Amino acid sequence: MCLLLYQQGEVSQEKAAQISGLNRRDFLEVLARHKIDVFRVDFDDLEQELERA
Repeated sequence: MCLLLYQQGEVSQEKAAQISGLNRRDFLEVLARHKIDVFRVDFDDLEQELERA
């Protein structure tokens, strides 16, 4: 459930780890095992940042 909440952007990594009873490092390992991206990139935001640079 926490993985799904994290994937949907409903909770942060820290909150999902806390709900799961894990520390953040262990939660990141779980994400890696399930091949879930640990970084979220909003490409619209990225494009705006690049235009301002």
